[in-house]
Amino acid sequence: MPSRLETADHIVILGYFLLLIGIGLYFWRHMRQASDLFAGGRTVPWWLSGVSFYVTGFSAFTFVAYSEMAYRYGLVAVTLSWSAAAAMLAGTIFLAPRWQRARILSPVEFLEARYSPAIRQVLAWTGIPLRIIDGGLKIYATGIFVSVGLGYDLRWSIAGSGLVMLLYTFMGGLWAVLVTDYVQFIVLSVAVIVLVPLVFSRVEGLESLSAGAPADFLSPIGGPITPLYVLAFYMLVMLSYNGNWAYAQRFYSVRNEREARKAGSLAVALMVIGPPLFILPAVAARTLLPELMVPPNTPQYTYAALAVEFLPAGIMGLMIAAMFSATMSTLSSDYNVVASVVTEDIYRRLFDPGASERRRVLVGRLATLAVGLVTVGIGVLLTATAQRGLFEVMVTVFGLFVGPMLLPTLAGLLSRRLTHRGAAAGILAGFTSGISLYLYKAYVLTARPDVDPTWLRFDYEALTILTNIGVTAGAMVLVTLVERVTPEDRRRIAAFFDGLARPIAAPAPDATAAPPPFALIGHVTLGTGALLMIAAVVQTAGVGRAINVVAGGALVLVALVLYAVHRRVVARLAAAP
Repeated sequence: MPSRLETADHIVILGYFLLLIGIGLYFWRHMRQASDLFAGGRTVPWWLSGVSFYVTGFSAFTFVAYSEMAYRYGLVAVTLSWSAAAAMLAGTIFLAPRWQRARILSPVEFLEARYSPAIRQVLAWTGIPLRIIDGGLKIYATGIFVSVGLGYDLRWSIAGSGLVMLLYTFMGGLWAVLVTDYVQFIVLSVAVIVLVPLVFSRVEGLESLSAGAPADFLSPIGGPITPLYVLAFYMLVMLSYNGNWAYAQRFYSVRNEREARKAGSLAVALMVIGPPLFILPAVAARTLLPELMVPPNTPQYTYAALAVEFLPAGIMGLMIAAMFSATMSTLSSDYNVVASVVTEDIYRRLFDPGASERRRVLVGRLATLAVGLVTVGIGVLLTATAQRGLFEVMVTVFGLFVGPMLLPTLAGLLSRRLTHRGAAAGILAGFTSGISLYLYKAYVLTARPDVDPTWLRFDYEALTILTNIGVTAGAMVLVTLVERVTPEDRRRIAAFFDGLARPIAAPAPDATAAPPPFALIGHVTLGTGALLMIAAVVQTAGVGRAINVVAGGALVLVALVLYAVHRRVVARLAAAP
């Protein structure tokens, strides 16, 4: 598909990247301590953390993988996407206060106090490759959209966007990630809200949505997606979200437990509303763009093809920025939180226990740089080697890791009974089970002509996930029940849960900390609106110009509201004793 980019598109994309780098430069001077770099000084506003919580769950991978599923199988994609809302709700109710009270700077730091130094190191070292591989998949998905929408060289596009994202995370830490998440939320929302009515203006009634599609296309469960697969997928997402390092970071970076719950509740509401808005156009694409089922086209191109087909010239740049922004949000969060694990759980714990704050910030930035470069490299490598559907690759990778990695982590926060030997048994049994089932599928079942490939791709994956989770949980429970708990273990567990029983105190004011973010967010919102206005000026008259003017004007109004809020907050802080 040829590129349709015009001057207005390039203005939006280039200006957007400059805004991101500017945010990183702004926060550079406020990153004085490790808690600033990795936890935002624990002063992040709940609404900003909630928006970041929601946006971090999106990426170009989400658009490519879920839109491909929606194009092929219909509304079941919405059913699967809502698994994230269920997982966020459970985490908000049961885990938000515990992540707060764990008093940590990295999400695996508490494992030493709860279990043992060995468990902390095992889960730190195994978690880093998972996050990097996941990041590589997301960058690869971005490349799919870029190759269709922009016509740029795929590898250079991946490398360029990845390096911009890495630069602002390297400079500004968690605060830069959170503020840019807000920008990305604005860009993503505007792009999707523009696309939805343009697509459905071409749909002739609900009946036409399923024309030429499978009979169960508009059913909540359909195609090869069975109830068993939905159950396994919901369990997978429940564990992966609530044990996800970046999501845990959103809970412990706000001021207190009440704000942690408010942040989680906002993310849940957004996750219920958001997925149908971006998935429904992909459902309509089955009727409007039937050629995507004909090779060399592929349903992986669904969202890019919709943008090329329906967005007016100039707005295409906004959608490209939205794809970049979604992936940048997820990966910048991963870069920051993986760097916190490298710094706090590996470098400081094993090599330099007495490291100064300045040294830890330096190591954190270098770790961010290293993790980011490796992730970009994996994304570039996947452009030449990835063959399977992205959704299936994601389910396979997470199915191997989630049970043995995250069940012991989450159980350590929730249960007093589980011992460190029980956790170790669960980790070992889970990895053994997952790898064995994967090898059995890859080298035995795929070679048998009597095995249905569709069953192998979906229901076997579901059985693998459920078995892996069950084996991990069973080993944890069995070893915990039969072993004799030592007095030292009892004291360690009691001390950890005594800490969880004490609410965390709000951080004291710090003159060097990052100031309230309302004014900066107002500047960024105003800048985004100005980009759309400039894009409108260089466009010819038409629908595209009108949409840019309306969207830009709306963002200017939002910026004015943020400036007013900033003045009120500053006045209240000045009046406080």
